[in-house]
Amino acid sequence: MSTKSSSRIIVAALLLGASIGARAAAPQAPPKNGVAASPALTKSVGDLTPDEEESFVKVAESTLERVCVACHPFENIIKTRRTLPEWNEQVTQMAMRGAPGTDTDFTFVKKYLARYYGVVRVNSATAEELSAVLGLSSKTAAAVVEYRKANGKFTDLASLTKVEGVDKAKLEENADALRFD
Repeated sequence: MSTKSSSRIIVAALLLGASIGARAAAPQAPPKNGVAASPALTKSVGDLTPDEEESFVKVAESTLERVCVACHPFENIIKTRRTLPEWNEQVTQMAMRGAPGTDTDFTFVKKYLARYYGVVRVNSATAEELSAVLGLSSKTAAAVVEYRKANGKFTDLASLTKVEGVDKAKLEENADALRFD
């Protein structure tokens, strides 16, 4: 083999390597289904518009089906309501055990399970937990925490509805999620 041929092969190999490296370092395009751009990844569920929430539910349910239900019957997953931190821990444990999902998948699963199968201890929950489980806007959830600090513990659903901005119908829909201990 001539020196000229060897040089061409080396140059071609270097160009190929540089091309592969540049592609690997380039930002990846979001998935075609739009999951990466979903407002549910950056907003509290309570701050989503009705259309955004509907989209979130569809994506989250299909993700849950793919990531969790492959190993566990759905009824087993939801048989025990959990707090937001408990759902976060549960999903993290499943991920560590090899559940087939991405960080984005696990974010959707945690938010969905907390929102629709969560429980919240109203008298000790953070605004984030109130919003995540009850679907309250961030502003309303913060108002609940401030009201609690100023007026003491809530005793029941009726006392919680005294907070300005709290939607009684929304709380009644989520009555199983409320704990006043």
